[in-house]
Amino acid sequence: MKKSIIIAIIIFLSAKNYVFAQNYDMSVPLEGESIANNTLQMLVLKDIYPIITKLNPLCTEHRISNTQIIHYPYDVEKKDNKYVKGYWKELWTVEYCSNKIQIPITFNIHKKKTDYIIEKDLILK
Repeated sequence: MKKSIIIAIIIFLSAKNYVFAQNYDMSVPLEGESIANNTLQMLVLKDIYPIITKLNPLCTEHRISNTQIIHYPYDVEKKDNKYVKGYWKELWTVEYCSNKIQIPITFNIHKKKTDYIIEKDLILK
């Protein structure tokens, strides 16, 4: 009996992924003003879409419809004609199932890479 229940739970959890399969638009470069390179845009997309899915798990269509720079790069340092320090902010508009939200993202430039912070507390609905 226990074995049957466990198997049923495993089947149910596996089927959930097929029933609620997500359709994420991972096309880059994104529309709008984003100055993040394609690789960085893809990394951010992989983190943004799960946030949207949590807002509406039944929605299966998601896409970034616009990006805008809300604070141009500042506190910037260059070395050998490359940025080694600084940051900028962008606002990404996400459309999902007739809804739109705007997600602020801060990009931080370091010597060897640029990372980002998705400001979840500041998401505009």
